[in-house]
Formats: sequence, structure tokens, C-alpha cells
Amino acid sequence: MNSETVSRLLKGERVLPGVARRYRNVLVTQHRLARGTAWNWAPQHADGDETAAVLITSMRTELRPAEHDSDELHPGSLVFLHPHRDVTVRAAETGTAICVWVPWSALHEIETGMRAAPPGRIRASTLGRGLSALLSSLLAEPSEPGPYAGYLAERLIAEMVFGVLLEAAAPHVGHPGRESPPIDRARALLLAQRGDPQFNVAALAEDMHLSLRSLHRIFAAENSTPADELRGARVDLARELITDATHAALGIEEIAKYSGFHDAAGLRRALAWAGLPSPRVLRRLGGSSAS
Repeated sequence: MNSETVSRLLKGERVLPGVARRYRNVLVTQHRLARGTAWNWAPQHADGDETAAVLITSMRTELRPAEHDSDELHPGSLVFLHPHRDVTVRAAETGTAICVWVPWSALHEIETGMRAAPPGRIRASTLGRGLSALLSSLLAEPSEPGPYAGYLAERLIAEMVFGVLLEAAAPHVGHPGRESPPIDRARALLLAQRGDPQFNVAALAEDMHLSLRSLHRIFAAENSTPADELRGARVDLARELITDATHAALGIEEIAKYSGFHDAAGLRRALAWAGLPSPRVLRRLGGSSAS
């Protein structure tokens, strides 16, 4: 991801960023937009290399999804640019915009896990404001970080974007006007918290305001258990980190902790439970060097 990719994805006027900070596969950019400037976001090919983005503006903007009426957004609003959807964003007045660009492969589980896509317009939230503050702070830094700090920044940004989109998608699961089914809310919490080794089934029940017995009944209705789904969510995250060549510098112990396991032994047991080979074999099959 670089400035040329930004120019290609945002088919419009004056799209090159004034400031850009790259953190491995994540890019944060800032743009100065004149009134009337339009960004036309077109669907990308589903080839595994798609890029998603979240746009935060300091001025009023108009969001026009394909085949829908335009929606006026207030300053500070967040806009999700889905890699497979048409949308046009137009500046209603002169101002600046911050955009964070993240590989879709790091975010697509929102749709596969919850069976719902985040909306284009993201409602205000504490997490959204935190993301905005983080990106503003990073853009104010005089230089890009070193390799290890860049990795940490990449993971932090990607997880915050994932959380913002997960929070935005949750109210849209199920039927319009109805509360999301308990199983979908539980799965959303699992995805959001899977990287925390301290998060467990008891913590999930507490977050859901349910007894452990009631939580198990919800999953039993889906022929599953909360422990199995939490373990599976962590395995999915670990497999992504192990097989992605951009994370080849991470050791298995580090990957285990980033994925919510207490240690590498716990990760190996979970991979075996899922019918997968050892981390070293997975890494070799993924095409990256063994650690």
C-alpha cells in the first residue's frame, strides 16, 4: 500500500495525500479537500489483495452509495469504504480528511463471522473517536517508526479498525428494527476479544449478562459450544498470522500471544484440535520462512 495505490483506488480530483505514514501493510493518509471535491470508490476484484478504508473528515461531506440517495455527514463522521461496493464521497466544504487503508484480508471476518457487512456511514462511538485520535497522533509524528514499532502500530490500527467495523455491523445483524439474536451478539464479542488471553467463556457470559448455563444453551441450539467457538476464532487469527509472509519475523510464541493463547503449547494444541498441522508446517506451507 502506497500513495500510488491511494490515487488508483480514489478515482477523483486531488487525491494524493499531503501526509502519509506507512506501517507495514497499513497506510494512514491526510488529504486537503476543496469544496466540491469528489472521491469515487469503485469495487475491486476479489483476488485476495483488496483494500478497505475508513475515512474521517473535518468538514461536512455527502455520501452517495450506488442506487441510494445521498446522505449528509457531519464533521468527524466515519465512512467505511468497502472493497466490493460503489460509493462517492463529496466534500460539501473545504477541509481535511484522514484515511486509514487496511488489507481486506485483515477485516473480512466481520462478514463471514456475523453474516452482515458494516454500513458505509459509521455511527459515532467511543472506539471511533479513539481511532480518530490515534490516527491524528500518528500523522503528527515527524518520521515513520522502525520495523518493530511499525509492526505494533500495524496490529493496533488494524484491531481498532476491526473493532469499529464490528461495532457498526452488530446493530445490522438480523431483521431491521429488531435486537440482534443472542448468538450473533456473542459471536461478535468473541471476534472482538479473541486476541486477549484473559478473555474466556465466563467473561463472555458476564459481558452478555447471562449465566453460564444460559450461554451454553444459546450455543447448544447451534450445535456448538462457546469454548469451541472461542478456540476456533483464535485458531483462525493464528493461522492468518502464521501463513502471511509479512509476519514472518514473528516467532511462534509471539503469534500465540497475539492470537489469545497463553503460550505456544496452547496454540499447538488448538491447531491439533482444529485438524491443522504444527505452526512450523503451516508457516512452510504458507510460503514464508520458518522461525
